[in-house]
Amino acid sequence: MPVARFPEVLADLRTKILDGTYPPGEPLPHTEDLMRAYGVSRQVITNTMRALKEEGLVWRVANKGMIVLGPAVAIQIPMAIDFRDEPTAWAAACRRAGITGHLTTVNSLATPATEEVSHILRLPAKAKVIIGEIRGDIEGQLVCLDQLYWSMERHDARSYDVERSTALVELQTRVRAASPKEALTFRVSRGSPLLDLTRITYNQAGQPLQLLRRLANPQRVHIVDQRLPLTSP
Repeated sequence: MPVARFPEVLADLRTKILDGTYPPGEPLPHTEDLMRAYGVSRQVITNTMRALKEEGLVWRVANKGMIVLGPAVAIQIPMAIDFRDEPTAWAAACRRAGITGHLTTVNSLATPATEEVSHILRLPAKAKVIIGEIRGDIEGQLVCLDQLYWSMERHDARSYDVERSTALVELQTRVRAASPKEALTFRVSRGSPLLDLTRITYNQAGQPLQLLRRLANPQRVHIVDQRLPLTSP
């Protein structure tokens, strides 16, 4: 039965690109051929090509059409790791993959904690927290966006010098669809999967020190937990 709607056409063509049905370096079928194959309008095919281009799966070449690109290179990033080590770990992961990339703090501010953040960090209502916005890129493209929270009261040398070998982390991960705003931010099509991760770092006594919220493109960032032998509290 012909595929009738844009999401299904996009999913089917994406699958055929990723499984090699349409190999890298070769053009996709012409628009008219795709219209007949899927039983859809020209506009559906146009929107599909735009989405595939946003995902980095195809590129338009004059007089040749939409050319299939090779699979995007992904990096493997540990999460059970001290946050001070993360920029180095990110750069090293990119080097191992043969590409360049950076994890960079672009903004930080002090503000009263939301009720949810206060609850997670076990803080009094409206206690001040520092929020750091961190961006991860691969070859100039944003693939990861972090928000790191920690208490201003606990932001002292003693908290910062928690032994890496005795720190505790709790990780929660899920994959969900990107919102329209997130799709624009990460330059992916609407509804594309995003990795939504929460990490809480504790000291040895079980006191929460930091909360990390991370959104990442799972086609470019794979999470591994082998950097530090940390345990969940």
